[in-house]
Amino acid sequence: MSVNVVFDSVLKDTTKHLCHEYWAYASPNDYIAHLKRLCYDHNMKIDELFTTLAKCQAYLDDIHCGYCGRPYQLDVPADIPYARRLNSWFCEGCISFSGGQLIVDR
Repeated sequence: MSVNVVFDSVLKDTTKHLCHEYWAYASPNDYIAHLKRLCYDHNMKIDELFTTLAKCQAYLDDIHCGYCGRPYQLDVPADIPYARRLNSWFCEGCISFSGGQLIVDR
């Protein structure tokens, strides 16, 4: 799996490590347990975890917009298997720019 994580430039290495741990989640069954473990391991509350995670963004570097080539932006790890099942994909910007004329394979 090729997930590329992009960080806010001011993040500390410990925060970057937390983001990598979050995106390394692979089990489809225990997402809540994964979040609880991260909170426990990093001594933070769930709202602090999500505030921290918002400072990094993850992309699939092997799935790109069929029009502009932008990599697929992930919101949660569960997006990964969904994105990998798509035959083609267009980013929201290209769909908007085309006035909805681009065909989206859902």
